[in-house]
Amino acid sequence: MDKILKIKIALIVVYLCIVIIFFYNEHFYIANEPIYRYSDIEFFIAILSLGVILSSTVYNLAFYFYIRNLQYLYYALAQIAIISLLIQIENLFISPFSEFYNFKRGVFIFDISQILVVLFSTLFIQQFLALYKIKNLNRVINGVIYLSIFDLIYTLIFSHALLTKFIPSFIWILLVLSEAQRLSKTKDVPFYLILIGWYALLVVSIGEYLIDILNINFKTFPFLHIAFAIESMFLSFAISYKFKLIENSQKLQQSMLLQQSRLASMGEMIAIIAHQWRQPLNFLSFAFMHIKRSCNGDKDALLTIKEANEQLQYMSRTIENFRNFYNPSKKREDFDIQKACEDTIKIVSPTLNKIDINLDIRENFLCHANRNEFQQVILNIINNARDILIEREIKEPKIEIVIDRGVISIRDNGGGIKKEYLNSIFEPYFTTKKNSDGIGLYIAKTIIEKEMGGKLEVKVDGDKTTFVIRLNQI
Repeated sequence: MDKILKIKIALIVVYLCIVIIFFYNEHFYIANEPIYRYSDIEFFIAILSLGVILSSTVYNLAFYFYIRNLQYLYYALAQIAIISLLIQIENLFISPFSEFYNFKRGVFIFDISQILVVLFSTLFIQQFLALYKIKNLNRVINGVIYLSIFDLIYTLIFSHALLTKFIPSFIWILLVLSEAQRLSKTKDVPFYLILIGWYALLVVSIGEYLIDILNINFKTFPFLHIAFAIESMFLSFAISYKFKLIENSQKLQQSMLLQQSRLASMGEMIAIIAHQWRQPLNFLSFAFMHIKRSCNGDKDALLTIKEANEQLQYMSRTIENFRNFYNPSKKREDFDIQKACEDTIKIVSPTLNKIDINLDIRENFLCHANRNEFQQVILNIINNARDILIEREIKEPKIEIVIDRGVISIRDNGGGIKKEYLNSIFEPYFTTKKNSDGIGLYIAKTIIEKEMGGKLEVKVDGDKTTFVIRLNQI
């Protein structure tokens, strides 16, 4: 437990002591008659807010039965507990609701509802934030859950709450959310929607609580109803948005798996070809040795045999390069960046036609990662540059690769990238080319930044586009 969390827990304990010492009776006081009376418009707003919360409940229950994800069930149950809580507030304190409901044991149900709001809201937050992998947050969440279960059992036995009676439910939610915000390294739109929805509700809840506990004379209005309704909408938006992000993530995973499957299939095919070619190549090599012995020192014949042997060695090296390149192994190792780039250029060079490609080594370095994945990134960027140079019919087309102290720069003179595309080229499914799935650069960025711990970015200067790869050198 770190220092900040200890301070938060200490403040909650201090708050509990102050409330018990100075405001104990206020927490058990229930008026015989309703304290507040709503006007027609206030009554209508309260009913409308309950309808919004009920709609959100049905919406999340439908999601749960459709995809069987527990976060939707927990949130729906939290919404049901909220509806129960609001109904009991109306039943105990607000006219004309009290005349409609007239429920007995309202205080008992009120306490149970508060506990269930904390319990199911915390369970929902735990499920929702599981994808963010927030370190040490589960200890806080589990602590709140265990306390809520204890308080629920206590209430069922003694007919009134213990902890929730003196520590309002919003304090426990505030503790969990503040820790999530503090500890999370990844914050996206759904995360912020969750925070906005809950914090708005917490502000209103704190205000209502202070008015009640301090007996402040304040004209009533269904602020709490409205706050819960707004929170329901924000969290429903957050859940829907998160569902969309998860779907997109699954599509990308499928695309990447398909890409890996293609590479693995090509690797198997290359291995078969290499096996079939190896014996004929060896036979030709022995045949040339036999011819060499029989040529009686003829210089032209010897030169021809030498050139033929060089071609055989070139074919052997090429097939070996292809076989290594398409090897699906995920093994991480120390490899030479210059050698990896040279091997990639050898593979792609037959497709470059009249494009001049130059490798400039200013300061070579080693990197610890998967060599094949790195080569696939280089190949992808070179292929993109080649396609642009050919499509735009650039005169004197050039691709330049510079290696310098942990940085690999790949530059082409293909006319640059339009400014409106610069912020999108690494996004999945974005492409300006025909017959392209738009995931090549996304996969390249994923490999460099997530698998290799580096950085991939793009820069445009006039007619030149430069992809810059920054890696940790060893």
